[in-house]
This record gives sequence, structure tokens and C-alpha cells, in this order.
Amino acid sequence: MQAAYDAIYLQLRSLIEQGTYPYRSFLPSESVLVSQYGCAHNTVRKSLSMLAAEGYVQPVHGKGVRVIYFPNKNDPLQSQCFLSTDIESFKEVAQRIGLVGTTTKVLSMQECVADDSPLLAPYEKGTPLVHVERLRIYEEQVLSRESNYLRADTVKGMTKADAEYSIYHYIRSVRGEKLVTCKRHITMEPATERDRELLSLGNTSHVAVIHSQAFDGDGLLCESCETRQHPQVFSTYQTAIYSRIRVPKQET
Repeated sequence: MQAAYDAIYLQLRSLIEQGTYPYRSFLPSESVLVSQYGCAHNTVRKSLSMLAAEGYVQPVHGKGVRVIYFPNKNDPLQSQCFLSTDIESFKEVAQRIGLVGTTTKVLSMQECVADDSPLLAPYEKGTPLVHVERLRIYEEQVLSRESNYLRADTVKGMTKADAEYSIYHYIRSVRGEKLVTCKRHITMEPATERDRELLSLGNTSHVAVIHSQAFDGDGLLCESCETRQHPQVFSTYQTAIYSRIRVPKQET
């Protein structure tokens, strides 16, 4: 079941994107939102903090919460490129940016166990895993290839068809698991022979490489993934919020 703060966050985000609360305007006060949604103050605060973290709003001391989202077709958040941002599946990203004709092809899917290799190091050695290799395709162009190592109990019963539709959809909707945190490390690296064999790179010499780790509701690793992607369809977006908390330097 969707948490109350998630539902409020999604509705407010939609109203902001639609222009009901336009750029530079203020959202209704916290008290008004509490009354409107029939929830606790902490629930509204959680929703607003999620909007702030994604760059939709900014609290202004003594005034309220101002909308800083500006609709702009040239904004990377709204352009037709595959962003590294929220915990979204390939299918969800394609739907969000309005792309049709995207497909996923599973190259292989097999059981294995965690060993000492770098991609599997975060797992406890010997953890049962399912390894899935996939290609992401748009209009017959292979945009990226993925190597997913998934904790076996998280994707129990998953078929090749499930993996081609959406692994995240299977985890969330079929298995009823939550994906709460995703950590990513992004680099630009020379294309390998395997990249050139599988990806539609043309004369491109490099690929964007995304190493990601997804954690479930219990804070346990459930996916370690390497994505190698065509740089022309790669973009990353981050909202930074100033914090007064600073770790003091250690004196030597």
C-alpha cells in the first residue's frame, strides 16, 4: 500500500508540473495542506522534503514553500534522454519522457553465487543470486547493455518475460518488495570490444558506465548492476541542498 506522504508528494508534484502551482508561486501553507489531505503535519513535511530534494520547491524562511520548478523543454529533466535520477525502471523512464518503441532483450539469465569480483563484493560471499544480461533498444538502436546481479529471494519465480518487461516492476508489484535506496557511481570509459559488438555506437569511442546498488526496505542489498550506455542518450541530474552541518577537520 502506498504511504500517505508518497501520495501527497505525487499529487503536489503533478500539480506543480501542470502549472496549478506555477514557477515562483507559494504552495498552500502546511496547515492548509494538513486540512486538505486529512493527515498529520509530519506527513506533509515529509512530502515537502521529497519535493525539495528533487528541486521542485524550496522553503523560504518566514514566507512558506516556493515553487522553483520551471517548465522548459530544454531542461534535462524534461528532454528526451535517459536520466540517472530517481529509482526508475527503463520502462518508467521511457513513459515519463514520452518515448514509444522502446524494448528490452534478455541475452542470458542464470543462477550464480556471490564471489570476490568487484561488482559482487557488497554481497556476502556465497549469497544466491540471479544474473541477468539485457539490452535496451529504442527504434532498433541498442542504447545500453546491463549486467544485473539480483539477490535470488528478491526475484524468486521471475521469468525471462518478466525481466524483459521490467525487473523493478516484478520486485515491487509481484514480489511486494520495496526499493528504498539506490547508490550510483558514474564514469565515462573507453568502449570495450563487447560494447562495440552489442551497442549501436557508430564512431563513438566512449560509453557512460553506471555502477549501481539498490537496497530494499530492510536496508539489504538486492541488486548490484553495471550499465554501459551510449553517451548521446545519457544525462544525470542532481539537486544539491546547502547544509550547515559540516564535519570538522581532524587536527594533525
